[in-house]
Amino acid sequence: MPDLDFRFAAYGEVPAVAALIERAYRGPEAAAGWTTETHLLTGPRSSVAEVERLFGEPDSGFVLAFDDGELVGCALLQRRGGAAYFGMFSVQPSRQTEGVGRGLLAACEAMARDMWSANAMSMSVISLRDDLIEWYERRGYVRTGAGEPFPFHEHPDARRTDFELTELRKQLL
Repeated sequence: MPDLDFRFAAYGEVPAVAALIERAYRGPEAAAGWTTETHLLTGPRSSVAEVERLFGEPDSGFVLAFDDGELVGCALLQRRGGAAYFGMFSVQPSRQTEGVGRGLLAACEAMARDMWSANAMSMSVISLRDDLIEWYERRGYVRTGAGEPFPFHEHPDARRTDFELTELRKQLL
């Protein structure tokens, strides 16, 4: 695993964060990694405006992972009551399978515990992403049985509509 540095994003880094999210999930670069969603969804995954909005919410920020000064990963971390929410998890496609994601996830868990005394961390994952769900399960996350409809109204050109968002959760304390 690379020796990574982690910190919260500064406001001026919003465009770089949005670009990394797009590279990880959509387009030709995403096809090089295993996190692509192009077989399920078309169009943008996020936008500078969405990242900027999330950046401005209280108890919300993007954790960045750097390897030798290069931005290689990011994730949204939000405080939600006594727990934390983890989302928009993105690793540069050419750097996937190197341990960047594992390190970033662990750093986010530690930050949630240290900053907010979060007792758990949850996330929502597309229910058809069995490989991704299994990856999280190997890191201690469990399916809660809760789910929510996928916001297809935000993705009118979805390639499939037979899925929902599945909640995963891990106790931190």
